[in-house]
Amino acid sequence: MKKNKLISFASYLFDHLFFLCCYGAAAMLIGGLLWLIQVRGIFILFAELILAAAVFAPLLLDFLRRRGFYAALYRLLETLDQKTLLGEISMTPSFLDGQILLDLLRGINKYQNDRLASMEGEILDYREYVESWVHEIKTPIASARLIAENAKNPATLRMEEELQRIDRYVEQALYYARSASAEKDFRVEPTSLKFLVTEAIKTYSKPLIRTRCQIHMENLDLPLHADIKSCAFLIGQILSNSIKYRKDDFHLTFQGQRTANSVQLSITDNGIGISKRDLPRIFDKGFTGEHGRTFPKSTGIGLYLCKKLCDNMNIQITAESAPNAGTTILLTFPEESFVFSSCL
Repeated sequence: MKKNKLISFASYLFDHLFFLCCYGAAAMLIGGLLWLIQVRGIFILFAELILAAAVFAPLLLDFLRRRGFYAALYRLLETLDQKTLLGEISMTPSFLDGQILLDLLRGINKYQNDRLASMEGEILDYREYVESWVHEIKTPIASARLIAENAKNPATLRMEEELQRIDRYVEQALYYARSASAEKDFRVEPTSLKFLVTEAIKTYSKPLIRTRCQIHMENLDLPLHADIKSCAFLIGQILSNSIKYRKDDFHLTFQGQRTANSVQLSITDNGIGISKRDLPRIFDKGFTGEHGRTFPKSTGIGLYLCKKLCDNMNIQITAESAPNAGTTILLTFPEESFVFSSCL
């Protein structure tokens, strides 16, 4: 429990130091007056003890009341998921300044809750706008791709590839807008590692062909339950990074493995790799690391979205890499019961 000065009786007495000094001065003055009028020492002692009891008993009672209230307040704060509800559900104390403090806390909490509700409404409106925009923008992109396919020449072929890139970035924007509540759109169904990898490769087929990538698949005929669309997007983001940070002799290896409670997919490239310093932060939002200076188009969003999707789908994602030694991304898909429980 978080410490607070009133939990210690010594700190409570120190907070009342001026009062105690006044009491000490009064006790000495009363004792001196009784001695001057020749009251027996034993009676002077009794009078001082009675006066001390009359002072310290209320102080002790007040300390116990305050310690109980503030200790309960701290315990309640630690157990609450929504911290702004603290003022609403805490008990009203029996001492005046505690009541004033709680009243102020409730006013602040109400203000904060109103602001949060307003911001959540604005975020929901923004997400709905982005989703609507994405669906609207896909129509002219599809039309432009159709025009390019019907009038094939070197320029339209290049334009078609750029339109595919735009389409992938639009899809990334959609997943980013949905990232806070992506689990609401999940549809878990039976599939296999091979199908997920194939779907992702189809999306990136042209840049993979252009870069003359050699693809190796090992042991991918492993069944699992997953959201096909989201997992294909997830693998596609990893492919996008491999393409972006490739070397001349570009290789990609997809390897599957079954363990006791999961199915694992490793995606290995022979690219430029990641430094040891940057590796722990590659899933952070907006982090581009050393390669961000070499590749100015890097945004640091792709792997961040991968981590968000994996957390929502109960998939574990890890990375191993070294400079000029390629990168391996390991996706661990849980068994069926864990997948369904995480999406409920």
